[in-house]
Amino acid sequence: MEPTPTPVLSSTPAELVPAPGHDDEFASLFPEGATLDLLAEGGTWFEGPTWTGEDEIVWSDVVGNRLLVWTPQQGAGILLEPSHHQNGHTVDNHGRLVAASHGERAVVRRELDGSWHVLVDRHEGRRFNSPNDLVVDSHDAIWFTDPRYGIDKPEEGYGGTVEMDGCRVYRLTPDGNATAVTPPHPGPNGLAFSPDESVLYLADSEVGHILAFEVLDGGARLGEPVTFARLDPGPPDGIRVDPQGRVWTSCASGIQVFAARGPSEPGERLGSVAVPQRTANLAFGGPEGKTLAITATSGLYRLQTR
Repeated sequence: MEPTPTPVLSSTPAELVPAPGHDDEFASLFPEGATLDLLAEGGTWFEGPTWTGEDEIVWSDVVGNRLLVWTPQQGAGILLEPSHHQNGHTVDNHGRLVAASHGERAVVRRELDGSWHVLVDRHEGRRFNSPNDLVVDSHDAIWFTDPRYGIDKPEEGYGGTVEMDGCRVYRLTPDGNATAVTPPHPGPNGLAFSPDESVLYLADSEVGHILAFEVLDGGARLGEPVTFARLDPGPPDGIRVDPQGRVWTSCASGIQVFAARGPSEPGERLGSVAVPQRTANLAFGGPEGKTLAITATSGLYRLQTR
């Protein structure tokens, strides 16, 4: 049998830096000899990776206005151009790619036939700012953040007039009803649920912290936020949670990992992974769901975990 092609531009030993007192625990999260593999380069600001198959990664070049795709068989290519400055992505429970679009100021979805359509672009008659990142819960509701980056930064969107009175987190139910589930935050960005969906984590890139909200009434509302972690160096951007409840977050120097404690307690920092460029986002996937796809400025990277 012919070996499976794996186009990798470069591969270097992963630089794993445990937090004091967590050497063995942090090392146990990675296979021996873990490497940081560069899969693609040449972007302006790579963001929003997600796995759309066991070996397929889709991600955005927000400033370059392109949606990109990588497979080990064909390497990197363009999936959609222009992408209307899409940022965050996820795959819903039915295998459809869902995107937060700065340019369209909307949450959009690619159907299984390849067509795209807008799911929501307004709340109470006003256009969103620029949906940034999103996550789908087990009830098919889409939760998304709505900062102003696509308006305030012309290179990340089409500009326009601010219509919202703040930057919030919204919940879009399958029947098309969107509700605001948080008060305004300075820079709401990455979102992730705990494994049992009892806690929603929110990265605020302007403040430099991650908040934890208890999910109440089946997702209809959130409890008061608790500061889960303050990042140094920051800021946090994309966040993911592994099956054991650890929170993995991007930051200026790479990735930081925190162990969750109680729902109202701060997280415990376990260590960090150095990435050569300012890191925007990350996503678990691959054949066993243990491989991290990492977007960092102009590069797409891959890191194996346990």
